Amino acid sequence: MLAVAGVWKKKRDDLKAKRNSLFEKYARHSEDFHLALEIKKLDDEIADCTHHVEQERRSERSAAPAKKLQPASK
Repeated sequence: MLAVAGVWKKKRDDLKAKRNSLFEKYARHSEDFHLALEIKKLDDEIADCTHHVEQERRSERSAAPAKKLQPASK
């Protein structure tokens, strides 16, 4: 994995931990819409990080040289 993808993955993992903590509070106090909005913002940031990780992985795969088929010897 590229170093850049690792940075995005770390950020995503940190955001998920924060989101899960807020969700536990929200589950106990579902009337607190402020928590719901914070969770939504974190979900959007997590999705953005996931997009960047996937984009880095795709570019890593496309940068790898493709194996060419060797013609059969006769």
